[in-house]
Amino acid sequence: MNANARAVVVLPVYNAPDETRECFESILRHTPVDVAILLVDDRGPDRSFFDSLASRSTNHRVTVLEMPSNEGFVGACNASFAATAPHDVIVVNSDVVVGPEWYERMCDAAASSTDIATVSVFTNNGTILSLPHRNMPWPDIVGGLEVDEAARRVAAASLRTRPTIPTAVGHCFLVKRAALDLVGGFDPAFGKGYGEEVDFSQRLIRLGLRHVVADDVFVFHKGSASFTDAARDRKAANDAEVDRRYPWYPGMTSRAASDPHSPLAAAINRASMQLRKPSIAVDGHCFGWSWAGTQRLTFELIQAMAEARPDHQFTVLFSEHAPTSIVDQVCKASNVSPEIVTNIMKDRRYRFDVIIRPHQVNSHEELRWMKRIAGRCIVGQLDFIAHHNPAYFASDHEWLSMRELTRLTLGSADGVFAISRHVLDDARRSGVLDQRIPWRVTHMGVDHRTPDVSPRRPAGLPDDDTPIISLLGVDYLHKNRPFAISLLIELAERGVACRLVLAGPTAAHGTSATEEARLLSAHPEIGERVVNLGALDESEKDWLVRNSALVLYPTLAEGFGLVPFEAALAGVPCLSTRMASLDEVLPHDIPTIDTFDPSEVALQVESLLGDSPARTNLVNSLRRRAGDFTWQRAAAETLALVDEVAMSARNPLDALWGEAPVPSQIHSADYVEREQRAARIGQRVASANRAGILRLLVGGPGSRRRQLVKRVPFVARRLG
Repeated sequence: MNANARAVVVLPVYNAPDETRECFESILRHTPVDVAILLVDDRGPDRSFFDSLASRSTNHRVTVLEMPSNEGFVGACNASFAATAPHDVIVVNSDVVVGPEWYERMCDAAASSTDIATVSVFTNNGTILSLPHRNMPWPDIVGGLEVDEAARRVAAASLRTRPTIPTAVGHCFLVKRAALDLVGGFDPAFGKGYGEEVDFSQRLIRLGLRHVVADDVFVFHKGSASFTDAARDRKAANDAEVDRRYPWYPGMTSRAASDPHSPLAAAINRASMQLRKPSIAVDGHCFGWSWAGTQRLTFELIQAMAEARPDHQFTVLFSEHAPTSIVDQVCKASNVSPEIVTNIMKDRRYRFDVIIRPHQVNSHEELRWMKRIAGRCIVGQLDFIAHHNPAYFASDHEWLSMRELTRLTLGSADGVFAISRHVLDDARRSGVLDQRIPWRVTHMGVDHRTPDVSPRRPAGLPDDDTPIISLLGVDYLHKNRPFAISLLIELAERGVACRLVLAGPTAAHGTSATEEARLLSAHPEIGERVVNLGALDESEKDWLVRNSALVLYPTLAEGFGLVPFEAALAGVPCLSTRMASLDEVLPHDIPTIDTFDPSEVALQVESLLGDSPARTNLVNSLRRRAGDFTWQRAAAETLALVDEVAMSARNPLDALWGEAPVPSQIHSADYVEREQRAARIGQRVASANRAGILRLLVGGPGSRRRQLVKRVPFVARRLG
């Protein structure tokens, strides 16, 4: 074979004049003029296409090969193989429309390795090479794109990995002359069509050659425009003959079609994302009866993403126990829709390209579920506080299980976003940052659009004019509440009139309650100046912040640190540490807690309690810095990660464990508690239903089932 000889384009023609004309015109439009084009006239009764050639002028060298009689696709191809020697051949079905640079790209793929026998291309209708939905041939191009635009998009995004496939796919394929010299052409035993390219391909595979995809080429294929019904009837017989000759072929094809981790799967996925928008789900199981930082993060991210991509559809997956009011608030945008998941253990339907879990995973069951229902999984890492602190767990075993779950999650996810650079660095220091997985720093926003609430004075707060210093957060040890009490003791000794208000739930483990009680017992004179309100709802928290003279934030560990910004945006100064991520997010020109000597910090507090320039400057500086942390920016960074992950190869780690048992298969305490709570609710609801109360509370016949399911927890609370 002449190494400089160009591949010849072969177009077998049998009837279908309109499709053939469109195919031929696309070849002339997108093929270099020095490339020879061979039209094979297979003697169809409709001569209109060939009749029109006499009036068609072109700069291409076009030759017509007339068959003596109708020989079908097999005979036409074999005749063209003989007529085009010693050139390579590109066979194009007459119902195909090619796009820009299709010829050059196919030839480049063929030249990419010496052991390649054939090159096939992506299409809308081509069995395992169908786009944009894998293994789902489609009659048109999804999204209504023109062929040229679809071809350009696929080519621009391709990594040109040239995946190996089990057979040439006959709508448009290149055959190297060396392959034809080795095994000859198609076997005439396959009649006029179907199965001949598979037989041809398997003969070459037995010799050690490969068939690949030019993953930067997309063509439109109408599908079987030139075949009669009688020809279609031969397909079953020919397929059976292929299976008889090559017993490995069904398994080989099945694996090629289903393997989610193969180079072919990655190339199909990448090309598909150019023709359609990814289906995106957000795990909303955190939405329940409480509203805290995790719920706020998830809510705000959903709203901002929906606003940033109004042409995308987002699905939020809720527990059946999520209150209707919360579901409605979360899904208020027109492009956000809810889906109720009654049991993640039984949810096995694959239906999303990407699922986003904006916060840490609580159990292996949750991780398995996300991997089952979506092709790609993105998780948010908020911090590593519990990862480093065994005091926050009931036992060493529980702590170890959590750490192993973190390692497994971050190792098997397809993308991870950290809410600060500090968290990313902490992942690296902790040895759980996998360089093969995309990580992105996605700072939280502070311009919340949390569901509207009216500030409400918390119960239990004395009704007087004593200035309030508030400290918000769960009473974890790292929140450093005992230091706040020591600071109050120092302020009292200085004669500063103020009250310390502690607001936040009590932790199950690792609480500072014992040390707080010890300090208060040792200094009974300040007991009435300390008010512990416990957990507050959003309206109560809002009131407390707005009515505080100062917000204190002596925390020792944070993944981001919202409190200083929330206070400043309410017009209240916040005196914070610079510990952990706070040194990254806080402005550098504000006073902060740089020592834990109460006498020194008391001086700072005194300067901020009055109407002083220091107070105003602190609030203004925090407000300016808050402009850098918007949910719009967080959404843009998250969606950029979605785009990257959606086009990347799927993380292969889940192939190692999939549905098999996972090391340290321990239900997390959180997961077990939720399941037990759901069971209790179910028992109460069943009892209520038997008593006839359920119908009375949630509506009579005709009520929508979804409303019924989601109002069940309200009923359970009343009955409890």
